[in-house]
Amino acid sequence: MLRALWTVSALELRTRLRDGTAIVIAVIVPVTLATLFGLALGGDDPPLKATVGFVDLDGGEFPASVRREVMAAKELKGSVTLRDLPSREQAGRELESGAIGSAIVFPAGFSKSVGAGKGGDVAVLKTPESPLAGVVASAIVDRISAVVDARTLAVRAVLRAGVPGDQVKELVERNGAAGPAIGLADDPLAGGKIDLSVYYGSGMAALFAFFVVGASFRGLLTERKLGTLDRIRAAPVAAWVPVAGKAAVGFALAVAGALLNWGASVLIFGSTWGDPAAVTVVLVAHVLAAAALTMLVTSRVRTDAQADGVIMIVSFVAAFFGGSLVPIYNLPGPLQAVALLTPNGWTSKALTELAGSGAGLAAVALPVGVLCAIALTAGGLALLGFRKGLLL
Repeated sequence: MLRALWTVSALELRTRLRDGTAIVIAVIVPVTLATLFGLALGGDDPPLKATVGFVDLDGGEFPASVRREVMAAKELKGSVTLRDLPSREQAGRELESGAIGSAIVFPAGFSKSVGAGKGGDVAVLKTPESPLAGVVASAIVDRISAVVDARTLAVRAVLRAGVPGDQVKELVERNGAAGPAIGLADDPLAGGKIDLSVYYGSGMAALFAFFVVGASFRGLLTERKLGTLDRIRAAPVAAWVPVAGKAAVGFALAVAGALLNWGASVLIFGSTWGDPAAVTVVLVAHVLAAAALTMLVTSRVRTDAQADGVIMIVSFVAAFFGGSLVPIYNLPGPLQAVALLTPNGWTSKALTELAGSGAGLAAVALPVGVLCAIALTAGGLALLGFRKGLLL
């Protein structure tokens, strides 16, 4: 049976390569469109509107100085807004509602603890829904931690040196009262910036994945019309072999096309899509979902012409509402929610997170899981439909 599957797959691959559809649809057209969009509209494009909650349970000069310095930072002006909140619980509620994208929480007694050489921890609350705000908050807290560590070591060194008690007390009070110079010399937004070439490169890869796998499944309907499937059934092979063979080739070509689009984007624009392993997993998961959906379409239509029309509609609707043609954050609020009903929306969300924050595979576990769930659901429904004339 494996030999028959290999024969069908090899014939499908040879046919697709010979007539040029695989190369044109999987590589030439999406790379060309992504390049044109990137050249015309490229450049750093962070969604530069982030609201960061600021919870000061300490009430000392240290948090107040941090707040003043953040508000005075030229890199953040016009992009980041600080919102004072009364408690960590309130910050959590604001985070869940989407009113803020992240929060910085100073615990009670923080300034006194730092001044006494005991150190202190500042908490960061963030959500994957607003990666830019998370990047900003994390950058600020990283600088605060560096200042706190330096002061803690300095105070401890003075204590070990046996400085008289009145001088130690004066030093502690001065350290507790003095504001920190956290020094936002580096742009805290650097990690949140995403070149538009990444949006359009990944968007074209996501869009044309539907067409690449759709061409293989459409071929099943053509072969049924021509009587090729009946001749295959007359041979001692299982009914699922033609479907599986074409599906394997369509999936492989779509994955190869997506990876080549990624490589072309990096080479042409010098942009990064993020962690290579995570990007690969996201692209493979997207192709799985696209293959399952196009297979579902094929199982429900009667002719190859109908398949072409429905697959085109599904592909472009998913691409538009899912952020493949227009970045999701440019869509109205209700349409941003609709985006998460499409595989393209979850793919765009995952790749934006990887490119914007430099995160790894763990950060995109949810989008990948949703894409796999779409693939399993649509694939299962498609197999039931295939029994009506394609498998039986």
